[in-house]
Amino acid sequence: MLKRSLATLFVSALLASTSLTPVAHGGTIVNGTNCAKAGATTTVKVKGVSKVYSCRINPLAPMASITTWTLKTCVTYLATAKNSQDSINQQRNLIQGMSEPDKTTYTKQLDASQTSLDKVIAAIKANHCKAGL
Repeated sequence: MLKRSLATLFVSALLASTSLTPVAHGGTIVNGTNCAKAGATTTVKVKGVSKVYSCRINPLAPMASITTWTLKTCVTYLATAKNSQDSINQQRNLIQGMSEPDKTTYTKQLDASQTSLDKVIAAIKANHCKAGL
């Protein structure tokens, strides 16, 4: 029993020491943690999963001036979502020149696409951009 407890303690300590990457001020790298060098990147391995962080201004706070560690997936997923939003907006402009019933039909389709995109953006914010991830 003692051997099992010691082995469990050793494995737990080993996992804890390899899953966290300390930064200069002794904290861990997560979304929202201040960083010093804009453009720097680092990879943190947590529970066997590698996460890539970039030192930049958070894309959800465009008026911010402080660089923080931000998950790379947050940045890339939001950029892709912005492209999708731009596409929907362009299609809405195209639809305005259409006559009925096409105008109504395509507007409904775009509204459904917008609803789906809004859900995806909410998931990106919650699962990739939220502070502390």
